[in-house]
Amino acid sequence: MPAKLKFKLVFCSSEDPEFPATELNAHSPHTVGWQSARFCEYPQELGFSFAAPVHLSRLQVLSHQFKIAAKLELFVGSCPDGEKQVYNKCRFKRLGYLSLDNNERSNWQARELKSVQLDAYGRFVKIVCHACHNNRLNMYSQAG
Repeated sequence: MPAKLKFKLVFCSSEDPEFPATELNAHSPHTVGWQSARFCEYPQELGFSFAAPVHLSRLQVLSHQFKIAAKLELFVGSCPDGEKQVYNKCRFKRLGYLSLDNNERSNWQARELKSVQLDAYGRFVKIVCHACHNNRLNMYSQAG
């Protein structure tokens, strides 16, 4: 039976100081989540590591209700055997992408949970956010 894997954020291209990327390391009703910096340049990148190479069978992403990425690209990576396992030195394989709804139908009230079935092995996961959906509530063009 698949288990929830422990991971650690190891890279973030930008963050809003009030919603730092380190929030992604904790999972509770009290965490505020990550948001990109205000008026950031896209694409944005988040990098995660596991303690050892893992088999990824499913990835779940929960989006903010109005600071919504238009497209997320998913990658899995690892470093060659014998080399230091460092995020920015490993090789990544593109797994695909997913698109998120602009959420206008819910009047930007509902968050979107995406579950993606995978069959990938690696030590790192990279999520690349390509642009955000523009709406009247997302004044600073952020994703979260």
